[in-house]
Amino acid sequence: MKIKLDFVSNSSSTSFVYISDIDLTEDLFLEAAGVDRDGPVGDLFAQMYGEIISAMRNGASVTSKEAADNLAGTHEYTPEVIQKMKDALDQGKNVATGTLDSDGPLAESLLCMAMFEIDSDKFYINAYNNYW
Repeated sequence: MKIKLDFVSNSSSTSFVYISDIDLTEDLFLEAAGVDRDGPVGDLFAQMYGEIISAMRNGASVTSKEAADNLAGTHEYTPEVIQKMKDALDQGKNVATGTLDSDGPLAESLLCMAMFEIDSDKFYINAYNNYW
């Protein structure tokens, strides 16, 4: 997992994309983040997982390359991320977007403040350039 702490604007939400051909589970998320559930930050990362899942349920599925292209100007996804979405669709993977809000619980707020990307062999999440 990569986390970049950098400039933060005064907006209150961040968009992210999830790409995979499987459902995200807490175990997969914690493993990709390199966090032990019983470790000192295990509870916090478990809560982050819950916030991401909730945001995906309230988000949208991207089902076509045209829909991916339409996101380019609205959510600050980089051209590389848009291409990754289109490649994933060609491979039959699921592409979902969601939004996290800084006014939510601590775990959700932290995800908004830290641009993040998880690129594991099982899934991909990107909110790296979609800072708030």
